[in-house]
Amino acid sequence: MNFFWLVARLSLLLCITITGAQDAAKRPNIVFILTDDQDMRMHSLSHMPKVQNLLILEGTAYSRHYAPTALCCPARVSITTGLYAHNHLVTDVDGPFGGWHHVLNQGLDENYLPIWLKQGGYRTYYVGKLYNGMREKMVEKKTAKGWTEADLLVGNHTYQYYAPSFQHIEGDWNNPEKVKIYYNNYTTHQVAEYAYGYLREAVKHDEPFFVGIAPITPHSQVGKDHSPPVPAKKYAGTRSDAKIPRAENFNPSNRSGVNFVWELDKLSEEIVGQLQYHYRCRTEALLSVDDLVEGVIDILKKANQLDNTYIIYSSDNGFHLGHHRLGAGKKCAFEEDINVPLIIRRPGVPKGKKIDIVTTHVDLAPTILDMAGIAQHKYFDGKVIPYTQAAISNADGAGADEHTSVEGWTGAKYKYQKNLKGKKHVNSYKSLRLIGKGYDIMYAVQCHKNAHELYNMNKDPGQMRNLHPTAPAESGHKNPFHSGENQLAGYDIERLLTRVDALLLVLKSCKGNACVKPWKELHHDGNVNNLRDAMNQTFEDKYSKLHKHKKCYTNGTVNIAAEGSQWNPNDLEGDLGTFEVETDRHETAQVVLGTEGDEEPVQGWESPLGYWDDDDDWE
Repeated sequence: MNFFWLVARLSLLLCITITGAQDAAKRPNIVFILTDDQDMRMHSLSHMPKVQNLLILEGTAYSRHYAPTALCCPARVSITTGLYAHNHLVTDVDGPFGGWHHVLNQGLDENYLPIWLKQGGYRTYYVGKLYNGMREKMVEKKTAKGWTEADLLVGNHTYQYYAPSFQHIEGDWNNPEKVKIYYNNYTTHQVAEYAYGYLREAVKHDEPFFVGIAPITPHSQVGKDHSPPVPAKKYAGTRSDAKIPRAENFNPSNRSGVNFVWELDKLSEEIVGQLQYHYRCRTEALLSVDDLVEGVIDILKKANQLDNTYIIYSSDNGFHLGHHRLGAGKKCAFEEDINVPLIIRRPGVPKGKKIDIVTTHVDLAPTILDMAGIAQHKYFDGKVIPYTQAAISNADGAGADEHTSVEGWTGAKYKYQKNLKGKKHVNSYKSLRLIGKGYDIMYAVQCHKNAHELYNMNKDPGQMRNLHPTAPAESGHKNPFHSGENQLAGYDIERLLTRVDALLLVLKSCKGNACVKPWKELHHDGNVNNLRDAMNQTFEDKYSKLHKHKKCYTNGTVNIAAEGSQWNPNDLEGDLGTFEVETDRHETAQVVLGTEGDEEPVQGWESPLGYWDDDDDWE
């Protein structure tokens, strides 16, 4: 009797073990392709036929996906941690508050996406650019943790298209291999070859896998050789007819924005021609990424893994070229800089669907963990992106606001225009994108001069008409508000501003669920879920008592930890929240503008291509 009981028990255990193994084998694989500085608003995806046919037509494209910081390193850390920059505190590409050394200082290499995936039973691979500032002397002592195997673009050749430098990682992060420069190899092709090798290796194992693929394309070439992005030789000159879409905000006749943007002169025809050449180079360089996508799908298909693999395609931040009279760059709160591609493909994800649900980079880590069947972290600032038909339908019918916060932290000098030469300007800001039934709003508070911006994106997608009462105006003219445009979405702008300002104050210092449900921070009973609810007349007294933004810095410094009014959810008076200005928190956390290498824009080069307004992340 005992013998048969033992046999039965062993059989049951064997059955459970086999079933568990089968379930593990069925867990989906994930391939994440991340480009660098790829635009959404200049239609770069329309120049990529393979992405169109293999991803967009076979998956779902999210037209309102946002970078929470329009700068490489902060955006990438938000992707891998699920946190806004004000929580992960990596706010620049280098200097005291940015780059690889600050990632290490914050302990973020111990608690981020590949670590969680490995703990959940995934094999993890990565190739390409991970973070900025991964200098050879640093990464050869201690490099990125969590990867089963990886080849990272690091060192001074990171942005050299025909001499990239890679570091191989295989388990030993504290004693990694030396950095190797691949002279004469085209960087995107080298990334592709590594990616194909990892995919062929990954499909041999029973465990599910995550493969991150991050070419530098279409980032500008920076370092030893400075130039627009360099296409592969086979594609150079093949898109001579590619032109920057002439949106209303492209080198406009009228001034726009605030502060330094408002001061910009109209770009010369020579500069416009250089920007056009830059756009053509971007377009041609992206054709190699197009090939990479095709190669990835071909390998998955041949291994019978395509139907069991989520493919996610995105970019760290967007890019502007001549918009608002700016040159070539990023960092601004304009849609060109913050709205980036996002495409998801797999059976179960609707095919050929384009949706306008608001999503952001802080949502990507929660979404990837959800796809992998791994538990969410309570401290995530983001939420799972709807990627099944049922989830998308539920989100469409929810009726709540769709929102994201966008933060800018860094300062820069702008040399390419004579009237601004040598001046220091702050482009640090906190902004809000708020979308709901009947409204599409962008609101921003710029630290410099405490300038404000308010745009009705339904009527003004180019952000050319600042509706805020304090908006600047041409000499002898009134701004739009004082010219009679004093309503937005049927609401008086002065009333509306009390609500959106309060919402932004919550979002700019929120943590966890407060970032997902910010109205609940302002209305604890949960009866306010959107701007329409908050505009109820019964809340006039409540919102009139809330403090406004104050200047974010003094004496030409930016204090990362105390950049202005903060929402303090622990200091409540009944149902009325209070704001406080944290002026003495981390007093030493200050950066003098213009002193860090990455704050020096590339317009200063001895080069005929003097049309950049951005530092381009050079290490």
